[in-house]
Amino acid sequence: MNSSIHQLTNLIIDTSIIVMSSLTICLSFGIFCFILYHLIKRKHSANRVALLLIGNMYLTLLIFCILLLEQYTRVIQGHLYLLISLNDGIYCQFRAYFVLVSICTIFYSNTLQAIYRLCRVVFHTRQSLQSFRLYQILILIQWIICFLMIIPTFVLGDFKYLVDDYHCQIEYQSMRSTLLNGTLAYMIPMNTTIGCYMYTVRKMRQGNNSLIHTMTHIQQVTARRDLIVLFRICILLGLLMAFFIPSTIILSIYNFTGYLPWWSSQIQWLVFITSIMCVTIVLAFISPHIRHLWTIKLFHQRARNTANIVL
Repeated sequence: MNSSIHQLTNLIIDTSIIVMSSLTICLSFGIFCFILYHLIKRKHSANRVALLLIGNMYLTLLIFCILLLEQYTRVIQGHLYLLISLNDGIYCQFRAYFVLVSICTIFYSNTLQAIYRLCRVVFHTRQSLQSFRLYQILILIQWIICFLMIIPTFVLGDFKYLVDDYHCQIEYQSMRSTLLNGTLAYMIPMNTTIGCYMYTVRKMRQGNNSLIHTMTHIQQVTARRDLIVLFRICILLGLLMAFFIPSTIILSIYNFTGYLPWWSSQIQWLVFITSIMCVTIVLAFISPHIRHLWTIKLFHQRARNTANIVL
């Protein structure tokens, strides 16, 4: 009886993850293509850097969801047919490696946006810190760093095959990898993002500093908007950190009781893909540049329709 309930629960969770991954892939791919089109078309736009960073964020979301979808199309087969094993050795570990790298890039791409907004407000006179070329290089560095920082986990063999879940990932019992990856992949970008926001707020609120006085009225308006966007980036970070809620609960259960619930991995990925889907939608609404481009597109479309009616 319990095995039937476990199987049904697993299949429901698997299906939910597959559906949400598929929807997120469609959304992120569409928005990424929309951003890429305008990046190519508007080569002299003042908002190219912001669009580049948002596009990078959507690319990371897209890659993660593709990897998760591929993973769970295998997992659901195992749960449906109660297969003994789907372990294909090193390839299973490689898939886990790339999934973790993609998660890492999501957090760091969010941090890059925070750094850019900080530079726009605090260092508004230094155009070199806001150049398109600089952030192209930083994005490349971000990807390289994320690939490199997960290598120790892969080399040490900390990606283990979970027999009941039909995929590889870091075991909850592995405190070494949990702490290492938690620090490198999550804590550093999280603290950097929050630090950017707090430092920017502090500089903006200091009445006796020369920051505000060196800005024109337009720059002050832009700075306030950037501060709002920076706050929204922190909200996105909060959504992404939902990934840690089930992990923290499960680790607490394991440390106090020595028992690891059978639903541990499933719930973790379900919560994370839910937060990723929310981030994909929310990011489009809180990004003023995407809204602006979409408004222009709708305006031009309506103008063409009106002209056709008149003709």
